Amino acid sequence: MADELAVWLEGQKVAVIEQDRSGPRLTYTPEALASYPLGSPLLSLSLPLSSRRYTQGVVRSFLDGLLPEGESRTSLARNARVSVRDTYGLIRALGRDCAGALVIQPGEDPAPSVPTTSTAESIRSHELEALVRDLKSAPLGVGGRVRISLAGVQEKLVLTRTPDGSWGRPVDGTPSTHILKPEISAFSNTVENEAFCMRVAAHLKLDVASVETMEIGGRKLIVIERYDRVVGQDYAVRRIHQEDFCQALGVAPERKYEEDGGPSLLRIAGILRDVAAPDSLERLLGAVTVNALVGNGDAHAKNFSLLHTDDGALTLAPLYDLMCTQYYGDDRLAMYIDNIQRTSRLTRERIVNEALRWGMSRARASEVVDDLLEGAPKAIELARDETDGVPTTLVATINDQLARIRSL
Repeated sequence: MADELAVWLEGQKVAVIEQDRSGPRLTYTPEALASYPLGSPLLSLSLPLSSRRYTQGVVRSFLDGLLPEGESRTSLARNARVSVRDTYGLIRALGRDCAGALVIQPGEDPAPSVPTTSTAESIRSHELEALVRDLKSAPLGVGGRVRISLAGVQEKLVLTRTPDGSWGRPVDGTPSTHILKPEISAFSNTVENEAFCMRVAAHLKLDVASVETMEIGGRKLIVIERYDRVVGQDYAVRRIHQEDFCQALGVAPERKYEEDGGPSLLRIAGILRDVAAPDSLERLLGAVTVNALVGNGDAHAKNFSLLHTDDGALTLAPLYDLMCTQYYGDDRLAMYIDNIQRTSRLTRERIVNEALRWGMSRARASEVVDDLLEGAPKAIELARDETDGVPTTLVATINDQLARIRSL
């Protein structure tokens, strides 16, 4: 048992992960096999429920998709005293609160307690400032009894909003509820940029994570409410399972960009068409359109996710990580749109053509795109009024991009 990890989902031990010389291997438990239909995507579309043992390639890609990338991963590996390449060792140290509904912990540990925000450890203001200040050395706020994991390259702090509305540390497997991302030092106004773009999408009636902005210790942050957590009136938390599209396709995070051989919009659309809710293709087209109009070239496969609902249905997750990369002089597209590789070359017709490749009709694709483009000026105006400190040059960049898409 000491060399085994248990994977828990909604209070049930559904899988075990073991490590051998080649890497991590995953096997579903008899309880999972008895409780769910064979072939169901219990953990991931890339790991359908089966009596077989999954080998390290697909398992490593799935687990790496739960872990941070870049400098954050390096720091966490150093703190955990494991190799940065040791996926098994990292998830063993950090897996008690992950994206989605999974809890991954040593096999000998007792079953996870019932998730609730009331078990979070209260934080004083000076402690919160220290957590934000120390994100390079302690990414995500990991340390002591906080063992959490979240994917991505950017610095972030993961916290729990407690019953009285204050912030708490997610100790001992307490579910986190919010993600706090400070301004990126190399790029100005990233907090205002992301908040503004997310609000544009919200005013266009797209399903998008809720955001707010704040300042802690003189540092600006955007605060994102986790859509994979639902907090009840009794403060009990329901974790909602999700996976990003690199995980769904068994692709390692380092290949998240299409130019690196990663997923394309066509592959994502194929998954949605085959297994997801009927409106998922239209929701994907809405996401592609809003990313295009705000000039977000960083919409890669890890910035799109699938939600696994209680009844076993799959649906496209709310949008997140929207930002105008054009504002920083980067117009490369993470996933190409009708073979266009630059946001500055996108047109309304190219976006519609991409949807035709997925199997949508021209009439319906045109309707979805045109409705969003028509509503964009008002959405931009409302988002600008709601976002303190948003640079006028950023708003102008997005208005110029919108005009380019509509006119060419």
